[in-house]
Amino acid sequence: VGVVMPETGVNRGYGQTLEAGIKVVFDRAAAKRSPAGFQARYRDSLSHPEYAAKEAKELFAEGAWIIVGGATSAEAKAIIPEAERAKRIVISPSASEPALDGSSNLFFRVCPSDDVEAGQAAGFLVTHRKARTILVLYQSGVYGEAVVKVFADAVGKLQGKILKELPIGPTDWDKAIGESLKNDKPDAVFIGAYAEETLAALSVIRAARYPGTVCMTSAFAEGDVLKRAGALANGVFLPVIKVDMNSQEEPIKSFVAGYKAAHGGALPDLFAAYGYDAATVAVNALQGSRPANASELLVRLMSQGNKMGVTGKLGFDAEGNTVNGPHIY
Repeated sequence: VGVVMPETGVNRGYGQTLEAGIKVVFDRAAAKRSPAGFQARYRDSLSHPEYAAKEAKELFAEGAWIIVGGATSAEAKAIIPEAERAKRIVISPSASEPALDGSSNLFFRVCPSDDVEAGQAAGFLVTHRKARTILVLYQSGVYGEAVVKVFADAVGKLQGKILKELPIGPTDWDKAIGESLKNDKPDAVFIGAYAEETLAALSVIRAARYPGTVCMTSAFAEGDVLKRAGALANGVFLPVIKVDMNSQEEPIKSFVAGYKAAHGGALPDLFAAYGYDAATVAVNALQGSRPANASELLVRLMSQGNKMGVTGKLGFDAEGNTVNGPHIY
């Protein structure tokens, strides 16, 4: 099995915690020699889709049946064509762009799609929090722009109003946001961005003493960023698959114990849990006899729906999406 993650570069925070969750499963599988002959080979995407595709191509050429990656939608989109050429499988722990739905019958993901998260956030703000006007902050690029489009469409259908869509970066962006919060007085703010950019935007919102509701995506739930956010994060809402890291039920208990043992007692975060489940799906599919071909491997992947992972059932729908959905917390 190949693992292609951003160990360095701008997305290394996600890559490092995802890989830590993956390693709990793969190290255990290698130690137990189950599946027989199991090997995991790790590659750094450098947070760049082209390098992700290059590493995936090499891993498939070396005989990898499955690649766990990419961490972002852009990296996953770059890896999928290589999987198609090699007739092998891609399991992404965290690529969430809606356009990936049904993009290949060889692609699976264990995190919810952005259309699920963004739609739920819109319903929460307009219906539950009674927000009639919403300021949207977004990160330029595949992820942020896709999230905002789904969110804005959902808000419109619910008769809510998007006041403005303001970018996070590159220069003087904080001034525009501060002025809008002061002058437009939105009922709520929605942030569609990765964790670092979300934290930067949240800092501006708190500095402006904004009293309204702040909602963001689960991309913010990256452990190191949450720690650095501290009190800035108090009171924000986000749609996430909730994992009780103190649960004594399996497989959560074994996941947390394995992670803590490898990281000096530190608790895992949501993305480590996604990595763990993606790796678990891969190991389960490779148990028993060597797969004859990709079709047989697909059958094994699609037959795990009754097995439980850390984030919920290890099942997928016909388009390769997880069957688990988030809730607002």
